[in-house]
Amino acid sequence: MPIQIVPFRGATLAWHAFDHVTAPDCTTWDQTTWRSHERCGTVCCYGSHLALAAGGRWLVRIDAERQEWIDTQPVTATDAAHLNGSIEQYLIAEAGDPAHLLETARGRKVIHVRFRAAHLIGLDPEEPHEYGGLFDPRLTTAALADLLERRIGPRP
Repeated sequence: MPIQIVPFRGATLAWHAFDHVTAPDCTTWDQTTWRSHERCGTVCCYGSHLALAAGGRWLVRIDAERQEWIDTQPVTATDAAHLNGSIEQYLIAEAGDPAHLLETARGRKVIHVRFRAAHLIGLDPEEPHEYGGLFDPRLTTAALADLLERRIGPRP
């Protein structure tokens, strides 16, 4: 099931993404990875699904052979050397992204998906949301729903 891009933010977006990843026909949710090389980079965690549902665009395209590309050029070690995360986990920056969290790759402003996802649903992007938070790789659907209730609020 492809991700539907929606104009939501805050709790509405958070719950929309939850409904997407927990749908019986969702085959792209893997809470253990921001973005996997499986299935051309379409397998990812809740936070990544959330950012993509808000219209996020990956900087890197991953092909069927798991090769990484930026536009028509393969990703090189130089492209990723100065980033604070794996290059395939970066989104192209958009208006509204916290400026102090932007980085540059091949002359483009980019942001790590964890910062965008947190910001979109009203969490402080600089707080850790991985272990013990909404982006914890160990979360089950029940635990994710519980955290959403406590951190974001009930379904709108």
